[in-house]
Order: sequence, then structure tokens, then C-alpha cells
Amino acid sequence: MMLTLKQARQTRTPFTRAEVAALQASFYHLHLFQGDQGQLLVNENGQPLVLKSLPAVRQLLAQLPIESAELVHRSAFGEMIGQADGDNTLRVPLTIHAQPQGEFE
Repeated sequence: MMLTLKQARQTRTPFTRAEVAALQASFYHLHLFQGDQGQLLVNENGQPLVLKSLPAVRQLLAQLPIESAELVHRSAFGEMIGQADGDNTLRVPLTIHAQPQGEFE
């Protein structure tokens, strides 16, 4: 499921968590959860919203009703060295500080 930034800002029910997916260590996608149901944050054209730094991620998260956030990095290291399937997911809690609003679309 997908959710636009405009829809996320207008929601009345706080998101229980945000998962910030680190992709290729150079950009980030956001998944917002209400309970177990997650939604990918997209722009008005339906394309995944891409953020290029953690400060930009934190600034955006500070504008949304979110209870908690975490950085999620899924490593392909095991696959690269021929290990059996395993979960190499790293989850790091993120602090969210209120910052001036900016546009991310």
C-alpha cells in the first residue's frame, strides 16, 4: 500500500512507527505503520519518496504524527559469501526532533 506525503500529514491517527529503509547507503525510503499495516510514503506521482540524508529524514519525520522511528538496513553480506538464508537486518532507533518545515515533494 502507498500513502502520499499530503495524506500522511493529514492523518488524524498517529503512526505507531516509521521504518526508514537505508538503500545502498545513499538514500532512504519511508514506510509508515498503523498497527501491523505498513504503507510506503510516495510523492504525488506515486513514486517512492526518496530522501538523501538522515537529517532530511529526521526533518520530515518531525512533521508527521509518529510515535517511534527506526533506521532499517538489510545487509546482503551473507548472500555475498554464500551463507545460508538468514536475517541480516540491522534496526537502529532514531530520535526525532522538531525542526523547521520544508518541502519534500
